[in-house]
Amino acid sequence: MKSIPSRFKLPMTCWPASTNLRDKGSMIRILSYCLNLLFFAGVLFGDVGRLLEPLNFNNLNQPGKVGYRGAALIAPMPSKHKSEKVSEKESHVILDRVLLERTLGEALSHRYQATGKVLSYVTREWSDLKVSSNFFLKIRDCVPDELAPSSFVRFEVWDEGDLVGQFSEPIRMAHMMEVFFTTVPFARGNKPSSAHMTTRSVDVLKQHAGSVFANAKLSGYQLNSNLKAGSPLKWNHLTKVTLVQKGKIVDVFASGNGIYVSMKGMALQDGVEGGLVKVRNLSSEKEFQARVLNENSVKVHL
Repeated sequence: MKSIPSRFKLPMTCWPASTNLRDKGSMIRILSYCLNLLFFAGVLFGDVGRLLEPLNFNNLNQPGKVGYRGAALIAPMPSKHKSEKVSEKESHVILDRVLLERTLGEALSHRYQATGKVLSYVTREWSDLKVSSNFFLKIRDCVPDELAPSSFVRFEVWDEGDLVGQFSEPIRMAHMMEVFFTTVPFARGNKPSSAHMTTRSVDVLKQHAGSVFANAKLSGYQLNSNLKAGSPLKWNHLTKVTLVQKGKIVDVFASGNGIYVSMKGMALQDGVEGGLVKVRNLSSEKEFQARVLNENSVKVHL
C-alpha cells in the first residue's frame, strides 16, 4: 500500500487504547449539547422580522383611549359593601298601620279557623315599628273571644326571637263571605233553589249577619216568608220541610248486628229531615225513637 503524503494528513486525536464504552457515551452527550447550542443561537440571532408586523410610530403623540382586555369567562366581582346594603334594605320592613291591619286579620282568621276573609281595622293612632321581614305577631287575648264587629285585642310582636313589644288595641272587624242573594221573587212555602240564586261577598258580622253561605245545602228547606228579587237569603227566612206528619203511616228500616228489617209504623209527631220522631210499631204496639230519612221514611238502629 502506498503511503499518504504528509500534506494530506489531518491532525487526529489519539485515544488511549484503554478508553471504554462509558467514556465514548459521555463524548456523544457533549457533542449533542454543542449542536443544540448552535441551533438555539441561530434562532435567537436569525432574522425573525418577517414574522412581525411593522411598528407605526406616527400616532404616538395623538391622544387615545387605553383599553384593558380581561378573560372572557371571568365575571366582575360585585361590590361587597353594595350587596350588604341591598340585603339589609330588603330584610327590614316598616310595621305601619296597613301592614298591622293585614297581619292582625290573618292572625284572627287562624285563631278562629274562619273560612272566607277576616279584615281588621285599627281605630286609633299607631306608631310605626322597624322590624325584619320575618317578624311574628302573636295574639294573647280578644274581648269578646270570637269574631265580632268590634273587639279589644292584646298582642305581641316578636322579631328574630326577641320580644319587640306588647300592645293593646281596639279594632273593628269584618268577615267577608260568599252568601246567597235571590234573583227572582219567592213566595212563602216555596223551596229555594241555587238555580234562582246568585252569590256576593259581604260582611256577615253586621247587616248581613245570619245570611246563608253559598256552600250551604238548601234541600229540605222551604221559605216561611215572601222575598223580593235581590234580597239576601237568611236562615230566619227558612224552615225545614215536614217530611213526616203526625198520624201518618211511615216505612221503618231497622238495622244492626248484621240484621236488616223493614216494617210499618205510625208517626206520633211531625218530623223534618235528620230529626228524631216517636214511632209506634203497628204489630207489637211498641214505641221507639227513629231518625227521619226522607218523606214518610225513618230509620232505627237495633
